[in-house]
Amino acid sequence: MITIQQTFHATNIPVIQISNMKIDLKISLDFGPRILFCGFSGGPNHFFNRQSDLENHPNEQDSFHFFGGHRLWVAPEDPVFSYIPDNQPVTWQQENSSVIFNQCVKVPHFYLTKELEIQIHPTLSQVEVNHRITNLDDQPIELAPWAISQMAPGGLAVIQLPKRGSHIGNLLPTSSLVLWPYTDLSDSRWRWGYEFIRVQQDMTITKPLKFGLASDQGWLAYFNHGQMFQKQTHIQPDANYPDRGTPIQIFLDGDFLELETMGPLNWLNPGQTVTHHETWNIVSDCPPPRNAQQIKDILEKLES
Repeated sequence: MITIQQTFHATNIPVIQISNMKIDLKISLDFGPRILFCGFSGGPNHFFNRQSDLENHPNEQDSFHFFGGHRLWVAPEDPVFSYIPDNQPVTWQQENSSVIFNQCVKVPHFYLTKELEIQIHPTLSQVEVNHRITNLDDQPIELAPWAISQMAPGGLAVIQLPKRGSHIGNLLPTSSLVLWPYTDLSDSRWRWGYEFIRVQQDMTITKPLKFGLASDQGWLAYFNHGQMFQKQTHIQPDANYPDRGTPIQIFLDGDFLELETMGPLNWLNPGQTVTHHETWNIVSDCPPPRNAQQIKDILEKLES
């Protein structure tokens, strides 16, 4: 049974809680749209929350806040458009088994709506999230929807490389690893492998690290609290993705780790909407994998 009710998060943040009695989601009503909580009922939050921003939000309406949780941004990253404050209340409505949250964003030369449509599975620990951006301006806008999940500290991220093969018959590259200027390949948080890249979030290392992967593998996972949070999206072959063609990315610093997916770049004419879909799965009794075989075993269990 799915329940939808208004309650509070962190004692004083009004939210809508969606639950199937197995997992809970909490979505802010005062700002966003932001999914502030995702986890098993009665269990820890897989998402990072910045408590100082949650507390200061009512007094700093004109400033951008990294509230944490899951948010919808616009790519490519821009110092103005990406950081437009989302501090105003959201509207929400229930449509059949889905709950839809949206907010209008308006600044000079930029007028759109951001929308999250959330559908929790009636019995499984699985969530479908549609991210929509609609151009309300009178001019076309080029953008890509950018789905960012800020994960709680202390966990291990896993990203899959494209299918491996021998030298014979594989003469052309199959993917690209894209690095930001501040990314250090000698950083101790990397866990390099033949089929997977793992990255350890470490609260004692504050230096930012970011990378993207141009690949046909559209999933990322994060192991924390003895559980796995996995998100997956569909990669469109030959589409024009931002950031040198990287639809999946990871960012981390000393506070959190972000699992990021993107849709292709699109020119949105006035009134047009673009949608980006993710599927989330949470798996219990799932310690961080130490090698590729353990990752494969977890994925096989998830697919069965």
